[in-house]
Amino acid sequence: MEAIAVIAVIVVLCLVIGVKPIYLLFAGASLIIAGFAFSMLFLCFFFVRLLFAKKHKAVFSRIDKSPTSKFKNAYYIIDGTEYPNIFPAESFLLSRLYRKDKSYTVFLSRNKKFVFDRFACITCTVGTVIGIACAVGAVFIFIS
Repeated sequence: MEAIAVIAVIVVLCLVIGVKPIYLLFAGASLIIAGFAFSMLFLCFFFVRLLFAKKHKAVFSRIDKSPTSKFKNAYYIIDGTEYPNIFPAESFLLSRLYRKDKSYTVFLSRNKKFVFDRFACITCTVGTVIGIACAVGAVFIFIS
């Protein structure tokens, strides 16, 4: 909410100073494109890391706040060692999505610091495919 207020103040100040509205639209579009490019590169980076990860059987351990971020992560046990998931845990239907009595297939990263669970795999794969498709479409529209 604060971000919207800051953007509104900046827009009003720019209009008072005399900046043309087309320049403000161009700046807004540039910010959206930069955010899209960042998220696409982020997902592609983790998709490549997923490709080099090793498949393991794991047991869900717990959902707890990560020491490195403010989000809650799912933790899995592989051969007696607990590893956090790379992405934050899903926040809805926790009892159905993460069950302690079930064995899961996860992908352990090469440096053995985190795992990719099924939700992280779906996020990386779908995000990368959609990002590449949108980028190709944008280039095609820009060239035409």
